[in-house]
Amino acid sequence: MAYKFGKTSKRKLATATVRLRSVMNEAIRISPMDFGIAEGHRSLSTQKKYFKEGKSKLDGVTKLSKHQQLPSHAVDIYAYYNGKAQWDKESIIFLAGIIMAVAKKMRVRLRWGGNWDGDGVIIHDQSFQDLVHFEVIP
Repeated sequence: MAYKFGKTSKRKLATATVRLRSVMNEAIRISPMDFGIAEGHRSLSTQKKYFKEGKSKLDGVTKLSKHQQLPSHAVDIYAYYNGKAQWDKESIIFLAGIIMAVAKKMRVRLRWGGNWDGDGVIIHDQSFQDLVHFEVIP
């Protein structure tokens, strides 16, 4: 079964760069698991809120998020099954493998929030986890 993004995911993905949109559209096309786009562009007020809640290490003022650019250089995803958005670590890591493989095949450099330094060691060698986050590397 080939999955497609719903209206809300399409709207959020539309705020991202062309390269990021291309990767995500190909990833959903080939993925054996459905997923959606939780966020593309992010307002300053939302960025400040996420910083205050510890969901981001960037305050949105002195340190800008890739989500704050227009077009957005980052998206956040979620898995979709049992009729709703899911955020479990196993599903997100599975989807990250698909997304990163698609990006590599398309020669788009991405950074994933589960492997910030890109060394292939996921989760264990970093202090801040943002497994749902994918950003374009210029």
